[in-house]
Amino acid sequence: MALPGWVCPAPRCRWVWGPEPLHCIQEESGSNPEQLKANLDALQCHFTWHLGVIGHAEPTYALQKLAVEIRHTAHQNQTALLGLQAYLYQLNHQSREALQSLRDAEEHERQDEQQASAAGSLIIYGNYAWIHYLQGSYREAESYLERIQQLCPTPWDARLVSHIQAQKGWSLLAIRARNGERARECFEVALMLEPANTYFHAGLGLALYSSWSYFWYPDIARKAITQLERTILEQPNNYRAKIHLAKLLEEADQSRSMALIEESLQNSSDPEIIRASAWFWLRRSPDRAMEILQRALEQDPGYLLLYQALAKCYKRQWLNAEREEQNNIVEAAIQDLRQILQRHPDLDLVFVKLQLAEFYATRDPAQAEEIFRELQEAGDTLSPKGRQALNLYWGKFLLYKKNSPQEAKEKFMEGYRIPVLTEERKECWQRLLRMAATMHPSREAVAIHNFIRETDHMDLCHALGIATDQN
Repeated sequence: MALPGWVCPAPRCRWVWGPEPLHCIQEESGSNPEQLKANLDALQCHFTWHLGVIGHAEPTYALQKLAVEIRHTAHQNQTALLGLQAYLYQLNHQSREALQSLRDAEEHERQDEQQASAAGSLIIYGNYAWIHYLQGSYREAESYLERIQQLCPTPWDARLVSHIQAQKGWSLLAIRARNGERARECFEVALMLEPANTYFHAGLGLALYSSWSYFWYPDIARKAITQLERTILEQPNNYRAKIHLAKLLEEADQSRSMALIEESLQNSSDPEIIRASAWFWLRRSPDRAMEILQRALEQDPGYLLLYQALAKCYKRQWLNAEREEQNNIVEAAIQDLRQILQRHPDLDLVFVKLQLAEFYATRDPAQAEEIFRELQEAGDTLSPKGRQALNLYWGKFLLYKKNSPQEAKEKFMEGYRIPVLTEERKECWQRLLRMAATMHPSREAVAIHNFIRETDHMDLCHALGIATDQN
């Protein structure tokens, strides 16, 4: 059976799929840079998987998040994560660190089972070849292509295909939630070839959860629950699976959900697990969520997402407090968030800065505007989500503190133009619709609806690869 989208990892090789066993036909090629690039494009590795890293800021952000996952996950994905780390380092022009990540991946592979190790080596060698090519070391790149050619068996062993697909799935999941559907396809292909593989089932469960967290479809939730229940039976120490299952069960079975949360909090030192637990508590008890986050920050003060969650805790406390207590919370929040930004200038704390600006706006709008303009000057160094959030927060500031709906509308439009599906973009859309409703019927309301429709059309055209005529 043919596997959709599969490309042989061997250089100068094309696969023949048919009734006979899988086999490859070697094709002659020269050693010029153009042919070398063509051979590299045919590999299965992080540089050819189109993982969806966007913009100049995202590699730095993803590296910070990935470092936590590498330290705290003990499942069969270390080679994938280390290879992803190498890829992100190279995108960030940190070639020395990229090569070190691949050496770490090789060390991990020496301890792995035979089939997974062979598949991992193909990916590692492919990443090495790409990094040397990007450095201009063409002979080194060709040497790794030769290693791949020696390692690639004939006829092809389908078990290598399954492990390579799984590593691609783990890598997609580590980048962002909206990769969940692509990761799901990878793990489904892997399970088609190895139906009993525990690690592939765990990956499928996490991919389904990731897909659900992005699309919120009930049928995906049901499938994710089934897979994650299986995973926690087979891997009782897989607390990421438990925390995701707790989220899925939050409405239907609160007692089970709470039990999973508390078990994970007691037994895991993974700051991502602790952060997820704090989010669970945020709506119920901001004080409890704050306590959980403070504990996590003592263990891992360099994890930027903990600071973002802490800023949200301050906001929830502020919103829930009586009027006479709100000023005290604002003062405490401003002091703490300022200290965080001073202590960690190396972290991508855009959302902490925006929350600080929102608190400043309650007492000194000029300081809030200073933060907005500073972030605007950062330009492309912000991630797409960061730019969306900047326009959203700035737009709300202009609407409520400056009483300037026209300028606010322009900010919300600017945020909505950025074609990345996030909660920030969704809120920009909602606020534009509310503004149109207050203007209805009017030319301004029609203009807002036309803008949304045209922007959505552009998004669809880009997604489908259709050219659009702007003249």
